[in-house]
Amino acid sequence: MYIFIVNPTAGNGKAEKIYRRLKETDIFKKMNIVSYHTDYKGHAEELIEQLYTFYDKRTIEAIVVIGGDGTMHEVINGLKNWQVPISFIPGGSGNDFIRGISMSDSPEKIMQALLKKERPVEYWIGEFTPQQRKRRFFVNCFGIGFDAQVSKRANQFYFKKWLHRLHLSSLIYLLSLLYELMRYKPIELTMEVDGEPIHFERVFLLTISNHPYFGGGMKINPLAHNNGQTLSILVIDSISKWKVLALLGTVFTGKHLQFKGVHTFEGREITLSSESPVPYQTDGETGTTQHVHVNKKGKPVHIVGYKNE
Repeated sequence: MYIFIVNPTAGNGKAEKIYRRLKETDIFKKMNIVSYHTDYKGHAEELIEQLYTFYDKRTIEAIVVIGGDGTMHEVINGLKNWQVPISFIPGGSGNDFIRGISMSDSPEKIMQALLKKERPVEYWIGEFTPQQRKRRFFVNCFGIGFDAQVSKRANQFYFKKWLHRLHLSSLIYLLSLLYELMRYKPIELTMEVDGEPIHFERVFLLTISNHPYFGGGMKINPLAHNNGQTLSILVIDSISKWKVLALLGTVFTGKHLQFKGVHTFEGREITLSSESPVPYQTDGETGTTQHVHVNKKGKPVHIVGYKNE
């Protein structure tokens, strides 16, 4: 049995269109599929938690997510430590996860991989625990500072639905970035990496990544690679807003690492703290915190899909 989790609003309806198209294919009709549609933010996480009660996990071949990175984020957090294969059919606006795992974004090829029971790929996700809150998981990255403000703005962007209709979804993040660039004030932050403290006076952006991409294809940390040992950290500190504009011109190629003020680190255990609440984002979801611990999850999740050569 295959459990489909479909977010009908992802990509301004793109995910729902993909699902309806797949329903008419011979592959879909050959598979034993039970489908659930999400109705509100956080619903995918609730649906996954309910599966524990409704089904014996031994009967589930895979959970198939059709939606955006936010939908995948909810499913991963609903699964917690439940080990069941996952397949992701991208239907959102950013789709950085599918870039990060170098898998095909073709729904038909992914369905064929499911039917053929191709061997899953191991993917190591991250954990983060804000102060006085429960542990959560992230698929792509955890960020503090400017990218959190941009993510919040992108979620609220007034022209979002129109850009979706014009197939210009990739502009949402870029336009939000330019808007927040003129408003953002750098923050003071202390980072501890595997017990070694590092203090930053004027952090523009800090991101802890499972793979290189965020913001709909920006190669923010080209050194990041998915593994079970370390997380990759990029910090942009003490940089002028005008220099940020120059940096943006190279962020899609990864050449921004050459800029003064851009620092990279790797570590297993990362702690971030500040004297006042700072904005954070994880897979596009936003919040604020003064203290957070970030580390690798102990076991990988297993992703089923068509692997690009």
